[in-house]
Amino acid sequence: MGVLFDLGLLASDFGWKRFDFLTDPIQIGAFPVQISDAGSVVFLVAIGFVMLFRFTRVSREQARTAAELGAAREIQQRLVPAGLPELAGFHVEAAYLPAQEVGGDFYQVLQQPDGFALIVVGDVSGKGLKAAMTGALAIGALRTLAAENLTPGALMERLNRQMLAAQESGFITCLCLRVSHEGVVTMANAGHLSPYRSGVEIEVDSGLPLGLAADVAYGETVIELAIGDRLTLLSDGVVEAMNAKHELFGFERTREISTQSAHAIAAAAQAFGQEDDITVLTLARQ
Repeated sequence: MGVLFDLGLLASDFGWKRFDFLTDPIQIGAFPVQISDAGSVVFLVAIGFVMLFRFTRVSREQARTAAELGAAREIQQRLVPAGLPELAGFHVEAAYLPAQEVGGDFYQVLQQPDGFALIVVGDVSGKGLKAAMTGALAIGALRTLAAENLTPGALMERLNRQMLAAQESGFITCLCLRVSHEGVVTMANAGHLSPYRSGVEIEVDSGLPLGLAADVAYGETVIELAIGDRLTLLSDGVVEAMNAKHELFGFERTREISTQSAHAIAAAAQAFGQEDDITVLTLARQ
């Protein structure tokens, strides 16, 4: 319509009277309307439809994202137990501080039929609903395997096969401990951070994270906790906390505070600058 109006103006300049109707206003009631005005109205109506469509689409996407985030947070709450069981001769404490974005940290303290206690701390790669669902799947498998009185190495191997069979994308780092009443601790590590005993990092054989490759063997490390010893297990949300200067909390600071309570360690990392889920679990022999 704009082109036609301009053509009428050009024709008027050259004296082509037959095209005068292109510039003559159209009388609509008491209002004269140019053809270019009609074009503007059509344009505005079209833009209105476009904006309405985009607003509706964005609203649907936001609603879907909010629903997914809500579902992920609901699943995330199930990745950590509401309470910890009493372990004879030990004091167990756990702190869990989720980040703003839903992650996949989890921990479990399970009693085995033979009287041993099974302690597992893990971290699922990725974020959002997918990571939360993978964590829930791992916990379900863990609870089933715990009833078979498996050693940590055998349990990690079985759990690795189950995660591969589930065909879930991503992987899980996991540290598994089997604790006796006498303070003997057998542990197996699947790519997770090593634990600390009374402020000293324990050298633990580390295998591949769960869900990456089949037929992975996980070695076991055995230690004995004396009266007063404290084991500290944590997720990488502690060492990867970052302050405003882009400095990492790091392993040195983590080692220095590893003898403190689980809540104190988690609070220190959060105050430094939380970037990811923070999970800390301590086991002290009394």
